[in-house]
Amino acid sequence: MKIAVTGKPGIGKTTLCLKVYQKLKDKIEVDGFITKEVRDRGIRIGFKIVDLKSGEEFWLAKVGIGKVKVGKYVVFVENMDRFADKIREFKGDLIIVDEVGPMELKSEKFIEAVNELVDSRENLLFTVHYKSKHWLVEKIRKNFKLYVLNEENRNKIADEIADAYDL
Repeated sequence: MKIAVTGKPGIGKTTLCLKVYQKLKDKIEVDGFITKEVRDRGIRIGFKIVDLKSGEEFWLAKVGIGKVKVGKYVVFVENMDRFADKIREFKGDLIIVDEVGPMELKSEKFIEAVNELVDSRENLLFTVHYKSKHWLVEKIRKNFKLYVLNEENRNKIADEIADAYDL
């Protein structure tokens, strides 16, 4: 089953992925990653990618000056390029990819690796950027069951998705 979750920033897409992971990790093999905010004294300064199995973290983007930017954030494309190889090695009954969005999509290697996952695997849970028109995000929206999160439905949907993947 291929499921994609979208919604406005801060609505709980990553929290949903973590809830699904926590509910299923002792029942089935779950692999993948989440994207977490990094805050300094309450102010968001960037984002890190966190490998769900190893706990390894690396910078995706950080406030600053640099060549590749999305808004006020400098995107560390070289980190996403290196992580693309890990994506190709994901194993498990369920693969979680949080998120396919503007920062991640600055890496051509990430795009290729995620596209390969979409074409070759069945049990996938992705989060996708709410407004992106990138061809890969559009392909995911078209070929996955799509949930749009809001404050009223986000907890119910997390349970529903976990139940669907509880093989």
